[in-house]
Amino acid sequence: MSDVRTSTNRPVPHHGSGLGVQGLNARDGHTALTVADRVVARLVDAGVRTAFGVHGANIEDVFDAAVRHPRLAPVVAKHEFGAGAMADGHTRLTGEPAAVLTTSGGGALNVVPALGEAYDSRVPVIALIGSAPTPAVGRGGFQDMLDPPDTVDLRAVLSGVVGFCGLVDEPSRLDGVLDEAFATTARGLPAAVILPKDVQTSPWTEAHSPPARPADLASVPAATVDDLADRLAEVSRAGGTVCIWAGEEASRLGLADAVDNLAGLLGAAVVVSPGGRDIGRTSCSGVTGVMGHPSAHRAVRDAQLILAIGCRMSMTDRAGLDDALATIPVVHLGGAPPRTAAAVEHIATQRLTDTVGAIHRSLADRVPGPRPPRVHPIEHLEVVPSATAVGMRDALVTIGDALPTGCAVFADAGNTGAAAIHHLPFGDGRFRVGRFVVALGMGGMGWAIAAGIGSAIAARRPIPGGRVVVIAGDGSFLMHGMEIHTAIEHDAPITLIVLNNDAHGMCVTREARFFPGAPSVNRFRHTDVAGGLDAMFAGVAVRSAPDLETLRAACDELLSRPGPNCIVVNADPDEAPPFAPLIARGTP
Repeated sequence: MSDVRTSTNRPVPHHGSGLGVQGLNARDGHTALTVADRVVARLVDAGVRTAFGVHGANIEDVFDAAVRHPRLAPVVAKHEFGAGAMADGHTRLTGEPAAVLTTSGGGALNVVPALGEAYDSRVPVIALIGSAPTPAVGRGGFQDMLDPPDTVDLRAVLSGVVGFCGLVDEPSRLDGVLDEAFATTARGLPAAVILPKDVQTSPWTEAHSPPARPADLASVPAATVDDLADRLAEVSRAGGTVCIWAGEEASRLGLADAVDNLAGLLGAAVVVSPGGRDIGRTSCSGVTGVMGHPSAHRAVRDAQLILAIGCRMSMTDRAGLDDALATIPVVHLGGAPPRTAAAVEHIATQRLTDTVGAIHRSLADRVPGPRPPRVHPIEHLEVVPSATAVGMRDALVTIGDALPTGCAVFADAGNTGAAAIHHLPFGDGRFRVGRFVVALGMGGMGWAIAAGIGSAIAARRPIPGGRVVVIAGDGSFLMHGMEIHTAIEHDAPITLIVLNNDAHGMCVTREARFFPGAPSVNRFRHTDVAGGLDAMFAGVAVRSAPDLETLRAACDELLSRPGPNCIVVNADPDEAPPFAPLIARGTP
């Protein structure tokens, strides 16, 4: 796997703290430590406080060690994809590392899509996969995946979705493999460690502990910072416009204030990618890309210089802007290079927060003083609203107006995600201390449900706004909605809002646009999601919202109510989403 550098301000953990022999509770009166104990101690040493997973024979010893450790909380999910998404979501929301624990066999295969999302979005999740005992490898061992081509090649499967995959085939190799895994997560990539069951149960001695040193994180040279400040100041002094384009990396690092201050020095316009949406304040010109705002695209096109901060400019981020990016100078700051064919100047930095701060200080000596930012009032894509159910725009505006200030919002895939990205409000403090999280690496349905639940469970500090809000469609709910059971088990402060159109709505729109006259395969009989949840989970507040008045009342009631709850909104499968390729003429 190539060495992909990504932005992070977190140190590489090392094992010099002695946690291999401290902080563990005795098992059945015995104090002898095992490799599983050492694994858990290393996780804690790395800052992991929550491990999500699904229990099973080949990983049960690590679960046992986790249960006994006072500083690590194991959370059992309903599905391994959900467990991986929980770890991913928690890390995106807090910046804290998280782990996912599964067995080999179906469990390991189930977690692959979640690790794929983490890899594409550069989220440093660590996966611990328990495998069949070493003597059973190649001899028909249950869930053996280490004897290819006779068995599935687990190392090959995982290596495609992580930055590092290591096998601990004997206890003496444990610390070396974990060192490589943690070095990989420090670069912002997920890592996987395969642990045969007999190795997990082997005795651990400190003699197996080679020394390790934290890796230094590279800084951008001062000359590079000053050169960029000169160029930005030159555009500003000449009366031109700089457009700051903030992305997901900036969002995860909480750079909203830094971006706002930089824009104020330059009189710059500010736009955001879908993943950077919570960077936008009231002066933001909108979201770019396929689910974005025409006003944001106008701000990009009007610029004389574009400064992209932690925005990789994927097709989802930049659709409709390739012609502008081919002619306007673009400088990108971030850990990973941009994903565009345009001639973008990439300044690699693993310390994005420090780099933006250094640019601001350098600019302060080069520009006369603060200038009002260039504001393009938000313009929305023109979508015909539903005539038979609650319209997406009206629903999202109503939900947005009721959100607790600073709460964390997770938006899922499809029509619902597009509507949330496009229609939720900006500014006035709503996302100043909270987050808006969307997974567009793989774009898998149901990710936000599990990710939001994991984030709500794992929060050791009070969540800003007191709540996580997940906005998902019925298709996503039918895939992974039963993770709500996990939220209930942990009394998680989460509201799940399901927009139910009894369809895979975006696919219905694509069928109508690109396959007119063909019968739809994406419309379904009505599912009473609210009634089903109400019947299954006694004591959980569930509200059905057939109209805006009922939705408003449900939001006012449940968004401030403790514990998990759910709102189901009736939606129209024939309402097109705010997704440019499905509105304007052209190819998808």
